[in-house]
Amino acid sequence: MKVLIVDDEAHVREAIRLLIDWERYEPAEVMEACSGREAIAIIERHAPQIVLTDMIMPAGGGIDLLEWISRSVPDTKTLVISGHGDFDFARQTLRYGGMDYLLKPIDGDQLNESFSRAVESWLADEENRQRLLAQTMEVNRFKPVYWDKLCSDLLGSSTARMRADHELIGEFSLDGPTGTVRSAVVRLDEDSLLWRKYAARTELLFFTLTNVINEMLGRGRDGYAFRNLGRDREVVIFFWRNAAHVGEKLIRINAGLESVLGEPLHFGLGGCTEGLAEGLRSSYLQAEEALKQLYLSADNLAAEEYIHAFEGGHIGRTDTMEEIAAYIREHYREDLTLQDLAKRFFLSREYISRRFKREFGENVFDYLANIRLERAKQLLLDSEMKIVRIAELVGYQDEKYFSRVFKKATGRTPNEFRRGEA
Repeated sequence: MKVLIVDDEAHVREAIRLLIDWERYEPAEVMEACSGREAIAIIERHAPQIVLTDMIMPAGGGIDLLEWISRSVPDTKTLVISGHGDFDFARQTLRYGGMDYLLKPIDGDQLNESFSRAVESWLADEENRQRLLAQTMEVNRFKPVYWDKLCSDLLGSSTARMRADHELIGEFSLDGPTGTVRSAVVRLDEDSLLWRKYAARTELLFFTLTNVINEMLGRGRDGYAFRNLGRDREVVIFFWRNAAHVGEKLIRINAGLESVLGEPLHFGLGGCTEGLAEGLRSSYLQAEEALKQLYLSADNLAAEEYIHAFEGGHIGRTDTMEEIAAYIREHYREDLTLQDLAKRFFLSREYISRRFKREFGENVFDYLANIRLERAKQLLLDSEMKIVRIAELVGYQDEKYFSRVFKKATGRTPNEFRRGEA
């Protein structure tokens, strides 16, 4: 136990040390301070359980110290030992949680009796704190199990959904209407390398999967991932925040899973629906169908997609190519490669090349070059920047190469274009 004695007079601090029967409270570490300001610094550094303080001291008096303790470290027990029988001092002591107000000269029996009560009070409070901590730890240990059961019930019978709907709102603090919701499904293929790798540790696999996903969902803030107790080898994700834009979030989730597990997974993504219980279940059924179609698809390219979505009443891949195009438009200044895009969007380079050209009528690099070209034209006409600077701003480090590319595309050099020459 740690004790702090606060008094501006050294002989008073020494008297308190001599009068208290410390052997009853072993081990006891006794510290001293000569002002309230010094006492606060010691409390912040050493966290004593008991503080005995004078009232009138330079550099921070007892009342200020008691007020600070009650606000900052309210579990600390305080005793006042003062040479002033002022009623207002005693009242302030009680106001800020002091356990006793003792007058100088100090009576040894009275001091030991008050100190003993303070110690007993702290020990009783500490026992309660430890019991509550143990209860909290026990609740938190079983809470994921309860949440898995609760969320799995949402996918079950209508009676179970009605009960789970109400409980889900309370458990995840979903205040007010949830609006648009969405579900995603990932199923662990028993023939996959990942399942075989964790064959003897499937509980660890499910724990890792859901833990990584829930960390990225803000532990229930944006949604929740759980092991579907009604289906073997299935993890479901409920989204109830920004549900209309979960494609990019799933991409980031898959990147996190790949870094931990060594390989990405295939997701079925349901459409956006309204309402919590019924909406999540409806989207879940769509996600199941999307995942089923992914595995049944005869299109060899489908196996290279990691998110298969249900949109607008039909099954289709997510708008990955549009996401790639948007990424290129945003990062056109960078030295982008097909390998960079393949790694970011979890697709093969060949698939991106073929699919992108099919949807946009030009390959990735022509698309990138055209974006750079249009931006360069705009800078040439709207600014007086040097050509070398414009080249850098649109992604070319070599001014001569930029000029050759520009002339090939427009028939004019950058300077001729700027001057409006034909």
